[in-house]
Amino acid sequence: MKTHIIWFICIATLLYGCSPTASIEKSWVKDGLEGKSFQGVLVVAMASTEEGRKAFEEEFSEELEKHDIRSVPSSSLQKGTEVTKEDVLAMAGQAGVDTVLIALFAGRDHSEVLHPGRKYYAYAPVYGRDSYGRGRVYGVPYQVGQTSDFWAQHNSIHLTAKLYEVKTEERLWQAFSGMEEQSDVSAMRSTFIDSFIQDLADQGLFN
Repeated sequence: MKTHIIWFICIATLLYGCSPTASIEKSWVKDGLEGKSFQGVLVVAMASTEEGRKAFEEEFSEELEKHDIRSVPSSSLQKGTEVTKEDVLAMAGQAGVDTVLIALFAGRDHSEVLHPGRKYYAYAPVYGRDSYGRGRVYGVPYQVGQTSDFWAQHNSIHLTAKLYEVKTEERLWQAFSGMEEQSDVSAMRSTFIDSFIQDLADQGLFN
């Protein structure tokens, strides 16, 4: 029974040991922006569905609000998935903000990776005597399981987010984030947003 438990733990560790995370692949910020205060940001997500756009914008806005950044999801002002530059500028004026954050799909990658097999061991207690004749208990390793080499397909998805000043239409910040594609879209959305929020903070755009 103990051997089966150890084997189950080894397999579980191999399959579920790492939580999916998005990482910033490239980031840029305009010089001289550190510590600058903004009047608010309009969040615009370019998505293929209205539901996806609304969910992304609302969650991103909620995270910005946690950093005392007044944020307005554009989907609260205009429905649908077709949003033009003129629409964005009009919504920014309506919302009374001075910046616009636009998030959009940046591409997918596909790769195949070889994962080497692994062997797993447990230790069995064995009684013996040392050179002085004293009794001792030794731990003797024995194999409890093994996984074979296998090829795994990895699909990565990439998003980019850009921050613009409304008045000048000048780009102030941009970041690219990527992660391995998951079946849980909600979890992926949150992970991407977390990576963008962290980079905005790292770049000194808010505390």
